[in-house]
Amino acid sequence: MKIFLLAACILMLLASCGQEKRQDDSDLKTFTDDFGHTVALGDRPARIVSLAPSITETLFALGLDSSIAGVTDYCDFPEAARSKPRVGGMLNPNIERIVELKPDLVLMSASGNMQTDYQKLTSLHTSVFVSNPRTIDGVLKSIVDIGELTQRKAAAESLAAKLRRRRSEIIEQLRTRPVRKVLLLLSLNPIIAAGEGTFLDELITTAYGENIARGSRTAYPVLSREEIFRRQPDVILATNDIVKSADAIVSAYPEWKSLPAIHHGRIAVVDASILSRPGPRVLDGLGAIAAAIHSKR
Repeated sequence: MKIFLLAACILMLLASCGQEKRQDDSDLKTFTDDFGHTVALGDRPARIVSLAPSITETLFALGLDSSIAGVTDYCDFPEAARSKPRVGGMLNPNIERIVELKPDLVLMSASGNMQTDYQKLTSLHTSVFVSNPRTIDGVLKSIVDIGELTQRKAAAESLAAKLRRRRSEIIEQLRTRPVRKVLLLLSLNPIIAAGEGTFLDELITTAYGENIARGSRTAYPVLSREEIFRRQPDVILATNDIVKSADAIVSAYPEWKSLPAIHHGRIAVVDASILSRPGPRVLDGLGAIAAAIHSKR
């Protein structure tokens, strides 16, 4: 009889645990990232590791700075991001360090992070969500996705709406401006430009520019000096991580002095972080490109 009662108690305990487990599962909400992966979350993530500067900027913009448990070595905006625990680079994050931080959620970017790191983290039963914004609308979606993941949906939708309005205002201001041919340099030697279908190409086109690297076979084509001379850009843009001044471009390629861009003084060096990070400052990047394209000099 005692053995029977003991067995009955064990069965009741297991049934109770199973019921509790099912109840816990029913409280989870499932989210699907930009690659079709699903992640299930219960309460709002209290500890978040960001593996991309654009994601870190989004978290701060949504007022989630107290939930950020770790960031990459490249997360430097806003200033407060610099004081967050570091987990290494985007291409080589320290997986052990990430696990040590006990994150409820890891946020990754397809454009800067490796699939192998995603696989390592998920194999360790870490909740991971991958964002892959390739357009301005994609950036806005990413912001809203992160808002939903962190139960800050209202703040995310408000921020996305604000950015949409600003985009409309910039476009409206440019409607009467002439379309100018633009070369956006990402490397000076070799000469690498932003090509068709890239996020930067969309910024140029939205700002009433014609990207002279359109039609290239790759997203980031290597162009010859002669090819650029033949295409006669009206505007030359470069990021400040490859050159510090417009003079550096002229010095590197003195034969370009007769190009319309140089003749009319339409050479601009733009902050790389606002062009390369598909996050809340995306419209700052659009504004900077628009100002460079349509300035008198």
